[in-house]
Amino acid sequence: MILRIVSRILHLGDQEKRIVNQMSHFEYYHYQAEARGIKNQDDIIRKAQEDAFIFDQIVQPWLTDEKTVKIADLACGHGSFLWWLKQRGYSNARGVDTSPEQISLAQSAGLVVENADVMAWLKKQPPNEFHTLFGIDFIEHISKDDFMVFLRECQRVLSPNGILILRYPNGDSPFVGMNLFNDITHVWTYTTNCISSLAAMHRFSSVSFADQGISAIRDHRWIKVPLAKIMIAGLRFVFRTASRERVEYWNSSIWACIKK
Repeated sequence: MILRIVSRILHLGDQEKRIVNQMSHFEYYHYQAEARGIKNQDDIIRKAQEDAFIFDQIVQPWLTDEKTVKIADLACGHGSFLWWLKQRGYSNARGVDTSPEQISLAQSAGLVVENADVMAWLKKQPPNEFHTLFGIDFIEHISKDDFMVFLRECQRVLSPNGILILRYPNGDSPFVGMNLFNDITHVWTYTTNCISSLAAMHRFSSVSFADQGISAIRDHRWIKVPLAKIMIAGLRFVFRTASRERVEYWNSSIWACIKK
Protein backbone atom coordinates (compact mmCIF):
# COMPACT_ATOMS: atom_id res chain seq x y z
CA MET A 1 0.00 0.00 0.00
CA ILE A 2 2.73 2.47 0.94
CA LEU A 3 4.50 1.76 -2.37
CA ARG A 4 1.42 2.89 -4.28
CA ILE A 5 1.32 6.10 -2.26
CA VAL A 6 5.01 6.77 -2.96
CA SER A 7 4.45 5.99 -6.65
CA ARG A 8 1.59 8.47 -6.72
CA ILE A 9 3.79 11.22 -5.24
CA LEU A 10 6.60 10.50 -7.70
CA HIS A 11 4.22 11.04 -10.63
CA LEU A 12 2.74 14.31 -9.38
CA GLY A 13 3.02 17.42 -11.54
CA ASP A 14 5.17 20.40 -10.54
CA GLN A 15 2.27 22.26 -8.92
CA GLU A 16 1.16 19.19 -6.97
CA LYS A 17 4.76 18.59 -5.85
CA ARG A 18 4.91 22.09 -4.43
CA ILE A 19 1.73 21.37 -2.46
CA VAL A 20 3.20 18.13 -1.12
CA ASN A 21 6.42 19.90 -0.13
CA GLN A 22 4.40 22.39 1.92
CA MET A 23 2.31 19.74 3.68
CA SER A 24 2.64 18.87 7.34
CA HIS A 25 2.53 15.19 8.21
CA PHE A 26 -1.09 15.60 9.35
CA GLU A 27 -2.14 16.82 5.91
CA TYR A 28 -0.87 13.52 4.49
CA TYR A 29 -4.16 12.00 5.64
CA HIS A 30 -6.19 14.09 3.21
CA TYR A 31 -4.34 12.61 0.23
CA GLN A 32 -4.69 8.96 1.22
CA ALA A 33 -7.96 8.23 -0.54
CA GLU A 34 -6.73 9.37 -3.98
CA ALA A 35 -3.32 7.79 -3.47
CA ARG A 36 -5.03 4.48 -2.71
CA GLY A 37 -7.17 4.65 -5.83
CA ILE A 38 -10.44 5.75 -4.18
CA LYS A 39 -11.75 8.43 -6.52
CA ASN A 40 -15.48 7.83 -6.95
CA GLN A 41 -18.51 5.80 -5.90
CA ASP A 42 -17.43 2.74 -7.88
CA ASP A 43 -14.11 2.69 -6.04
CA ILE A 44 -15.90 2.90 -2.68
CA ILE A 45 -18.12 -0.04 -3.60
CA ARG A 46 -15.12 -2.01 -4.83
CA LYS A 47 -13.25 -1.36 -1.58
CA ALA A 48 -16.30 -2.37 0.47
CA GLN A 49 -16.59 -5.60 -1.48
CA GLU A 50 -12.88 -6.34 -1.03
CA ASP A 51 -13.15 -5.92 2.75
CA ALA A 52 -16.60 -7.51 3.14
CA PHE A 53 -15.21 -10.97 3.93
CA ILE A 54 -13.24 -9.67 6.93
CA PHE A 55 -16.19 -7.59 8.14
CA ASP A 56 -18.51 -10.59 7.80
CA GLN A 57 -16.10 -12.80 9.73
CA ILE A 58 -15.23 -10.42 12.57
CA VAL A 59 -17.72 -7.57 12.84
CA GLN A 60 -21.02 -9.22 11.93
CA PRO A 61 -21.09 -11.62 14.93
CA TRP A 62 -20.73 -8.65 17.31
CA LEU A 63 -23.61 -6.67 15.79
CA THR A 64 -27.19 -6.75 17.00
CA ASP A 65 -29.87 -8.28 14.79
CA GLU A 66 -31.92 -5.11 15.24
CA LYS A 67 -31.15 -3.30 11.98
CA THR A 68 -32.58 0.12 12.96
CA VAL A 69 -30.28 0.89 15.90
CA LYS A 70 -28.26 4.09 15.71
CA ILE A 71 -24.69 3.51 14.56
CA ALA A 72 -21.83 5.96 14.07
CA ASP A 73 -18.58 5.29 12.22
CA LEU A 74 -16.02 7.65 13.74
CA ALA A 75 -13.32 8.76 11.28
CA CYS A 76 -15.30 7.06 8.52
CA GLY A 77 -12.97 8.13 5.70
CA HIS A 78 -14.41 7.58 2.24
CA GLY A 79 -17.22 5.46 3.66
CA SER A 80 -16.57 1.92 2.41
CA PHE A 81 -17.39 0.48 5.85
CA LEU A 82 -20.62 2.48 5.97
CA TRP A 83 -21.44 1.01 2.55
CA TRP A 84 -20.91 -2.49 3.97
CA LEU A 85 -23.24 -1.70 6.89
CA LYS A 86 -25.85 -0.44 4.44
CA GLN A 87 -25.58 -3.62 2.37
CA ARG A 88 -26.09 -5.68 5.56
CA GLY A 89 -29.35 -3.87 6.22
CA TYR A 90 -28.32 -1.37 8.91
CA SER A 91 -30.41 1.62 7.94
CA ASN A 92 -29.52 4.10 10.67
CA ALA A 93 -25.74 4.41 10.30
CA ARG A 94 -23.86 7.67 9.87
CA GLY A 95 -20.23 8.71 9.66
CA VAL A 96 -18.04 11.61 10.73
CA ASP A 97 -14.57 12.58 9.48
CA THR A 98 -12.29 15.62 9.49
CA SER A 99 -11.29 15.32 5.83
CA PRO A 100 -13.51 17.29 3.41
CA GLU A 101 -12.08 15.27 0.50
CA GLN A 102 -13.09 11.94 1.99
CA ILE A 103 -16.47 13.22 3.18
CA SER A 104 -17.16 14.38 -0.38
CA LEU A 105 -16.37 10.88 -1.64
CA ALA A 106 -18.69 9.30 0.93
CA GLN A 107 -21.49 11.68 -0.01
CA SER A 108 -21.07 10.76 -3.67
CA ALA A 109 -22.00 7.20 -2.66
CA GLY A 110 -25.20 8.42 -0.98
CA LEU A 111 -23.93 7.86 2.57
CA VAL A 112 -24.98 9.93 5.59
CA VAL A 113 -21.78 11.65 6.73
CA GLU A 114 -20.65 14.82 8.43
CA ASN A 115 -17.43 16.80 8.12
CA ALA A 116 -16.37 17.40 11.73
CA ASP A 117 -13.66 16.69 14.29
CA VAL A 118 -14.48 13.33 15.89
CA MET A 119 -13.73 14.41 19.46
CA ALA A 120 -15.73 17.64 19.18
CA TRP A 121 -18.59 15.76 17.50
CA LEU A 122 -18.71 13.13 20.27
CA LYS A 123 -18.88 15.79 22.97
CA LYS A 124 -21.98 17.30 21.30
CA GLN A 125 -23.95 14.03 21.27
CA PRO A 126 -26.60 13.35 23.94
CA PRO A 127 -26.06 10.55 26.48
CA ASN A 128 -27.17 7.03 25.47
CA GLU A 129 -27.66 8.15 21.86
CA PHE A 130 -25.98 5.30 19.93
CA HIS A 131 -26.10 1.54 20.20
CA THR A 132 -22.86 0.97 18.26
CA LEU A 133 -19.80 3.13 17.67
CA PHE A 134 -16.96 2.20 15.34
CA GLY A 135 -13.39 3.46 15.37
CA ILE A 136 -11.69 1.58 12.54
CA ASP A 137 -8.02 2.53 12.14
CA PHE A 138 -8.59 5.64 14.25
CA ILE A 139 -7.20 5.42 17.79
CA GLU A 140 -3.61 5.04 16.57
CA HIS A 141 -3.91 8.58 15.16
CA ILE A 142 -4.65 10.30 18.48
CA SER A 143 -2.64 11.00 21.62
CA LYS A 144 -2.94 8.98 24.81
CA ASP A 145 -4.75 11.87 26.51
CA ASP A 146 -7.20 12.13 23.62
CA PHE A 147 -7.79 8.39 23.77
CA MET A 148 -8.81 8.72 27.42
CA VAL A 149 -11.28 11.44 26.42
CA PHE A 150 -12.44 9.29 23.51
CA LEU A 151 -13.26 6.34 25.80
CA ARG A 152 -15.02 8.59 28.29
CA GLU A 153 -17.19 10.19 25.61
CA CYS A 154 -17.97 6.88 23.91
CA GLN A 155 -19.07 5.41 27.24
CA ARG A 156 -21.36 8.40 27.78
CA VAL A 157 -22.82 8.38 24.28
CA LEU A 158 -23.48 4.63 24.10
CA SER A 159 -26.85 3.27 25.19
CA PRO A 160 -27.03 0.55 27.88
CA ASN A 161 -25.44 -2.64 26.48
CA GLY A 162 -24.09 -0.61 23.57
CA ILE A 163 -20.75 -1.50 22.02
CA LEU A 164 -17.62 0.27 20.80
CA ILE A 165 -15.78 -1.65 18.06
CA LEU A 166 -12.18 -0.72 17.29
CA ARG A 167 -9.50 -1.84 14.85
CA TYR A 168 -5.94 -0.71 15.51
CA PRO A 169 -2.28 -1.86 15.32
CA ASN A 170 -1.87 -4.89 17.54
CA GLY A 171 0.44 -3.95 20.42
CA ASP A 172 0.68 -7.63 21.43
CA SER A 173 2.16 -8.71 18.11
CA PRO A 174 5.87 -8.89 17.22
CA PHE A 175 4.73 -7.63 13.79
CA VAL A 176 2.99 -4.49 15.07
CA GLY A 177 5.47 -2.25 13.26
CA MET A 178 4.14 -3.40 9.88
CA ASN A 179 0.95 -1.50 10.75
CA LEU A 180 2.00 1.13 13.30
CA PHE A 181 4.84 2.52 11.16
CA ASN A 182 3.02 2.17 7.83
CA ASP A 183 1.44 5.64 8.17
CA ILE A 184 3.27 8.78 9.28
CA THR A 185 0.13 10.05 11.07
CA HIS A 186 0.13 7.10 13.49
CA VAL A 187 0.97 8.17 17.04
CA TRP A 188 0.58 5.21 19.40
CA THR A 189 -1.05 1.84 19.92
CA TYR A 190 -2.07 -0.51 22.73
CA THR A 191 -1.82 -4.07 23.98
CA THR A 192 -4.90 -6.14 24.78
CA ASN A 193 -4.07 -5.82 28.48
CA CYS A 194 -3.93 -2.04 28.20
CA ILE A 195 -7.23 -1.83 26.30
CA SER A 196 -8.91 -4.11 28.86
CA SER A 197 -7.59 -2.02 31.76
CA LEU A 198 -8.61 1.29 30.19
CA ALA A 199 -12.06 -0.08 29.32
CA ALA A 200 -12.62 -1.17 32.93
CA MET A 201 -11.34 2.19 34.14
CA HIS A 202 -14.02 3.91 32.02
CA ARG A 203 -16.78 1.63 33.34
CA PHE A 204 -17.19 -0.62 30.32
CA SER A 205 -18.35 -4.09 31.34
CA SER A 206 -16.32 -6.38 29.04
CA VAL A 207 -13.90 -6.55 26.11
CA SER A 208 -13.57 -9.18 23.37
CA PHE A 209 -10.69 -9.34 20.89
CA ALA A 210 -10.33 -10.81 17.41
CA ASP A 211 -7.12 -11.36 15.47
CA GLN A 212 -7.53 -10.29 11.86
CA GLY A 213 -5.01 -12.86 10.54
CA ILE A 214 -6.92 -16.13 10.20
CA SER A 215 -10.21 -14.31 9.69
CA ALA A 216 -8.77 -12.67 6.56
CA ILE A 217 -8.08 -16.03 4.88
CA ARG A 218 -10.66 -16.24 2.13
CA ASP A 219 -9.60 -18.93 -0.35
CA HIS A 220 -8.95 -22.61 0.42
CA ARG A 221 -9.83 -22.09 4.09
CA TRP A 222 -10.20 -25.85 4.56
CA ILE A 223 -6.41 -26.23 4.35
CA LYS A 224 -5.03 -22.74 5.05
CA VAL A 225 -6.84 -22.23 8.36
CA PRO A 226 -5.62 -25.49 9.96
CA LEU A 227 -2.09 -24.81 8.70
CA ALA A 228 -2.19 -21.28 10.10
CA LYS A 229 -3.33 -22.57 13.48
CA ILE A 230 -0.50 -25.10 13.55
CA MET A 231 2.05 -22.40 12.66
CA ILE A 232 0.68 -20.07 15.33
CA ALA A 233 0.86 -22.82 17.93
CA GLY A 234 4.51 -23.35 16.97
CA LEU A 235 5.30 -19.64 17.19
CA ARG A 236 3.54 -19.41 20.53
CA PHE A 237 5.67 -22.26 21.88
CA VAL A 238 8.92 -20.75 20.58
CA PHE A 239 8.18 -17.27 21.97
CA ARG A 240 7.02 -18.66 25.30
CA THR A 241 10.16 -20.77 25.61
CA ALA A 242 12.53 -18.00 24.54
CA SER A 243 11.02 -15.00 26.30
CA ARG A 244 8.41 -16.27 28.79
CA GLU A 245 5.93 -14.03 26.98
CA ARG A 246 2.55 -15.45 26.00
CA VAL A 247 1.38 -14.01 22.65
CA GLU A 248 -2.25 -14.75 21.87
CA TYR A 249 -2.86 -12.39 18.93
CA TRP A 250 -0.28 -12.32 16.15
CA ASN A 251 -1.57 -10.28 13.23
CA SER A 252 -0.39 -6.67 12.92
CA SER A 253 -4.05 -5.57 13.16
CA ILE A 254 -6.45 -6.48 15.95
CA TRP A 255 -10.15 -5.81 16.61
CA ALA A 256 -11.73 -5.08 19.98
CA CYS A 257 -15.41 -5.10 20.94
CA ILE A 258 -15.90 -3.06 24.12
CA LYS A 259 -19.31 -3.45 25.75
CA LYS A 260 -20.90 -0.84 27.98
